[in-house]
Amino acid sequence: MKRLFPLLILCVFALGALSGCASKSDIVKLPRPSGKIAVAGFTNPVFNWELLAGYLPHEGKPIKKDILQELDAKMVGVLSKHGVTAFARPAITRQCQEIEVFENLGGRREAAFAYWVKVGQCMSADYILVPQILFWQDLRGMQKADFNIQPASVIIDLYLIDVNNRRIIRRFHYDETQQPLTENMLEAGTFFKRGGKWVTAMQLADEALETGLMELGL
Repeated sequence: MKRLFPLLILCVFALGALSGCASKSDIVKLPRPSGKIAVAGFTNPVFNWELLAGYLPHEGKPIKKDILQELDAKMVGVLSKHGVTAFARPAITRQCQEIEVFENLGGRREAAFAYWVKVGQCMSADYILVPQILFWQDLRGMQKADFNIQPASVIIDLYLIDVNNRRIIRRFHYDETQQPLTENMLEAGTFFKRGGKWVTAMQLADEALETGLMELGL
């Protein structure tokens, strides 16, 4: 029995690795939207009514501004890598984000959606990509140690809004907290893909943007 245990572990690792590869190849690439696209700067809703969907794990916890700026730059980099070039960058779209304001339109969530449509209209865009970060917890502790660790955890939503028809046409939701391999053998493929070590919240955000933009057709 003792001799079989290592073999069993290797089988689990192999299955995890295969499942990781399958998840990457199964990503659905939707047709790229035709028209002018405005990319909003990352926002960090601190209250549920600021969201377009879902709920915050913790209200009232803002994220540092420099993190949002770094995410904006990463968004532009991934879009460019994917061959998306004709879009208004977050630095420009932020001007309209600062001009437009939330209005009392009845339900607060309806007001949040109306706000982003107005930002898209301000940009004269056919579509607006709205990235929101709902939770951010960075890694604390040694990256290669399995004790005294606060793992990185990230929740990001990406919305593609049809401005002219006033509707959300695509959404990508990313909710990831890294776990030790000993706690989740089925994630062995992802564990080894990350170099077999603990990763930072920004590295999780890289995964979210790479996968999310592909799923949105961008």
